[in-house]
Amino acid sequence: MNNDWKWQAEPSGMLDCVGTMVWNTRTSEAILIDPTDDASVFLEFFQTHNLKLTQILLTHAHFDHCANACEVAKTFQVPLRLHRDDWALFHQLPEWGARYGILAPAPDVTPIHVEHGEALTMIGGLAIKVLHTPGHTPGQVAYYMEALGLVVVGDTLFQGSVGRTDFPGGSFPQLENSVRSHLYSLPEATVVVPGHGDTTTIGDEKRHNPYVRP
Repeated sequence: MNNDWKWQAEPSGMLDCVGTMVWNTRTSEAILIDPTDDASVFLEFFQTHNLKLTQILLTHAHFDHCANACEVAKTFQVPLRLHRDDWALFHQLPEWGARYGILAPAPDVTPIHVEHGEALTMIGGLAIKVLHTPGHTPGQVAYYMEALGLVVVGDTLFQGSVGRTDFPGGSFPQLENSVRSHLYSLPEATVVVPGHGDTTTIGDEKRHNPYVRP
């Protein structure tokens, strides 16, 4: 692993959603995956460490992962990336937020579509591979960074569990296929950052996850 790159995941917001920061220690460029509904903890980190936010990546469009995304994108004038199969859900943020007592303004930033298999190259050349993993939502994706031995999976896979599939657009057969085909095929030592809870590894989930067996 190249020591120029670091990462840190932190819970934030009403539902302790996990956002992930990745940055280059040489160039000070940073990306933020899932700003949650309260990005203040990440923005304070960037300010403290003199990092420059250059990209926002969304794993999916549930409000707890992205209610604060447009505000951050506009403030820092950076692009916002999201799979187009979740764009409709993205525009329903006010309705979803209201269910949990959160005032989520209507999105006023148009996301850039991310495609399955696409390699996003940013922050000093770090390659981030997009894996389309529907099941929790139609446009759910994971972001795999081979150089860091890291995959950020949103709400597809958790430590010893998987994401809910009873929301509109959810499908357990799709989720099961996504995990088996796109996540369990990654190296077993790959660290998994889920959207909620503790990190795990691909190997641990292949061996112990009761919901999706390899």
